[in-house]
Amino acid sequence: MKLRRKLILLALVPLVLVLCTVALMVNHQSAELARAQRDVIEPAYLASKQDELRSYLMLAQHAIAPLYGSGRTDEATLSEAKAILHRLDYGNDGYFFVYDLQGTLLVHSRPELIGINRLDYRDINGHPIAEMVIRKAREGGGFVQYATEKPSTSKPAAKLTYAVLLPNWGWVLGTGIYLDDVQSVLAKVNEQVAVNNYDTLLWIGVSASLGMAAIIVCGLMLNIRERRAGQEEERSRVASELHEGICQRLVAAKLHTATGLVQLAGVPPPYIAAQATFRYLERDLKDVLRETREIARGLHPMILKDLGLPAALRQLASDMANETTSIRFCSRGPVGGLPDDPSLALYRLAQECLSNIKRHSQASRAILRLAGHGQAVRLTVWDNGIGFDPNCMTSDRTRGAGLRNMKARVEEAGGRLTITSIRGSTKVTATIPRPFLQRLIPSSCSTSP
Repeated sequence: MKLRRKLILLALVPLVLVLCTVALMVNHQSAELARAQRDVIEPAYLASKQDELRSYLMLAQHAIAPLYGSGRTDEATLSEAKAILHRLDYGNDGYFFVYDLQGTLLVHSRPELIGINRLDYRDINGHPIAEMVIRKAREGGGFVQYATEKPSTSKPAAKLTYAVLLPNWGWVLGTGIYLDDVQSVLAKVNEQVAVNNYDTLLWIGVSASLGMAAIIVCGLMLNIRERRAGQEEERSRVASELHEGICQRLVAAKLHTATGLVQLAGVPPPYIAAQATFRYLERDLKDVLRETREIARGLHPMILKDLGLPAALRQLASDMANETTSIRFCSRGPVGGLPDDPSLALYRLAQECLSNIKRHSQASRAILRLAGHGQAVRLTVWDNGIGFDPNCMTSDRTRGAGLRNMKARVEEAGGRLTITSIRGSTKVTATIPRPFLQRLIPSSCSTSP
């Protein structure tokens, strides 16, 4: 495995582990929070229901208080009290019931149950309801909780009952309220916690994906930059060998040829043909030397490293000018001091633009303008040619590859490339910001020589 991939993995694995740990902790904390909320809400709800039942039962006791307080226990009095309690109700499922101490129902919302002994009646969990209610009433009154079918829904539901003893009549008076609304509230709490937990985990997942994508993109950008740097380094090496090796040999051969021509001056007529051969050889060596230098400059401009960007652009303009296209270079402001990569990007842009001008634009004039200030350096390449469609960089992948590459180079250096073109005026402008320290200390920006 390549070192670069290992580094990316070393960056990704800890990130994934940390995010998984955070996700587990969030999930655990959410469960604990939900449990804590239930522990707070359920007792509070039960307390409110208990207060509600006490109030209802107090109203029922007030309703029969005149009869109960009279001390009478005759059948007429008891029947009147039963009728009053039977008429009292609240809500959809709220009613009052009365047991005697033997477990027989005396008052109930369902008339068919009246007169039936319910001591053996049990809830869906097997608990004896009547027995528990009578026992709690004998103990001074209190609450009993059990599960039974809710009449309005015909579904099992938890029910809380409050019962008191009426000793003069031997009655157990009670009422109950279903707790499914409490369970509904708790279910909503659980649901909300689950939604929040899901949203949190989703954001963690999105953050993890973005983080991993950023690492991968940075790795790819680093890979591209290193590859370009390697290509430039190889180009620089080949250009240096051409410049310092082959070019020097060609110069030496050209000098030897010139020396031979001098030595052949004034020779007898039979040697005149040798002079012509040496002249052809001198001309060919001159052409080969020029082409070799152009190749070396195309591979890597040595002057850029030695004398800086302004001098390199001035030399480029001079070398690429010809009889049909005049190319002028001008600079304004502090244009030196850029690092190697931005300088090379601007040089390559100028090289690509001038090459396109000579091959396609039919221009008679072109201008290279380099301008700088404390914050950025701007290169503008203008010509008066026939123009082109700048949208070809995006709409037609078969055209504009050179400009697309230059745009990528400029943007990689933190700059911006703009192109405007109409017939008679095409302008390509690249603006690259200076390094942070140069922007802080403008005096560190050198001026064009």
